[in-house]
Amino acid sequence: MIAKISYNITLNRNGYVNRQGTREVVIELYQLGTRATINTHIKVTAQELKFGRFQECCPLRVEYTRIVDEMVQELTRLEMEIICSHRECTPRKLREAWRNNLSRSALLRDFTESVVGPSSRKANTKASYITMVKGLEEFSPGLRIKDINYDFLERWVNWQRDVKQLKENTIIGRLKALRCLMNEAIKRDVLTVDEDPFKAYTIGEMKAKKEYLTESELRRLEREDVADQRHGHVRDAFLFCCYTGIRWGDFKSLTTGQIRNGVLTVDQLKTGHVVRIPLSDIFGGRAMAIIERYPSLEAFADIGHNSHCNQLLREVAAAAGIRKHLHWHLARHTCGTLLNQHGLQMQEIQHILGHQRLETTERHYAATAFTQVKKSIRKAFRHKTQDGS
Repeated sequence: MIAKISYNITLNRNGYVNRQGTREVVIELYQLGTRATINTHIKVTAQELKFGRFQECCPLRVEYTRIVDEMVQELTRLEMEIICSHRECTPRKLREAWRNNLSRSALLRDFTESVVGPSSRKANTKASYITMVKGLEEFSPGLRIKDINYDFLERWVNWQRDVKQLKENTIIGRLKALRCLMNEAIKRDVLTVDEDPFKAYTIGEMKAKKEYLTESELRRLEREDVADQRHGHVRDAFLFCCYTGIRWGDFKSLTTGQIRNGVLTVDQLKTGHVVRIPLSDIFGGRAMAIIERYPSLEAFADIGHNSHCNQLLREVAAAAGIRKHLHWHLARHTCGTLLNQHGLQMQEIQHILGHQRLETTERHYAATAFTQVKKSIRKAFRHKTQDGS
């Protein structure tokens, strides 16, 4: 049986003594000759801390004592939690668990910050985790990792659906983000595989948004006599995204150096995947014709906030007699659908859209792919006789 860790309150042996003669107070973890320390961020003189106790001469003796006692209590609880989960608990492992909120009793927001913050995830991915955790905090303030189980997931999903009126795809996206966090907890021995709340919980599949603009609707947008320059700018930007398939964030980051010899190179902000789009050829060069009306790509990409642009876009669409609910991501789906209708294969559409997995492209454009298959079959067998000769 592994010996219990002992706790000692002392001054940092390697601590720098400042001009006031103070050093940092640390909690020393000791076990069978192994030692580790945890900083308390409290600084006192040697006279104010003796034999592990704050002395009468310490002005903040009561406050410092309370802070250190609470830290020791939490460390003791964390130690027992690790031991009860049949894991080895050494001073160094306990210190790591403390520093990184690697505890079943850690607040989910603290654990997320420790795991997601320093990771190599993209900025917008980290933002989505923060949004998800805020939603969880709204549903269950002070939520801790150990509170998340099958029943909690059921109640949280129902609350999102009934109270917050969130769309099913949004709920599924948040469930997947939470599942990733639970997997991180398992990797770090905070949870066991058997404690995984998603072990018996099945997350549904996102429903692909099949709406897109037809080529005739794009032509109507192009021909619409817009009310002012601002509406025209937003309309042109949206059409450019329809003809290239790039996302809002990538459009806003466009620079002149990204176009060479009629080819647009985009290092996608969401995935980090690089795509190359032949502007001179795709959709007959319509995207290239649009940007040639602007002094630079930087000026073209400077159109303002997403929500305001969506509003202006819907005003242009209404004036053009388009009944569909326009939003910026519709441009990306329009591009993929029309490329498929023009005969491009899934791998080629995947390259243009920059999907990391072919399955993503196929899931979104399976219906239009079947339409293209029927056209190809008719074309292949157009000259065949009934007997196959």
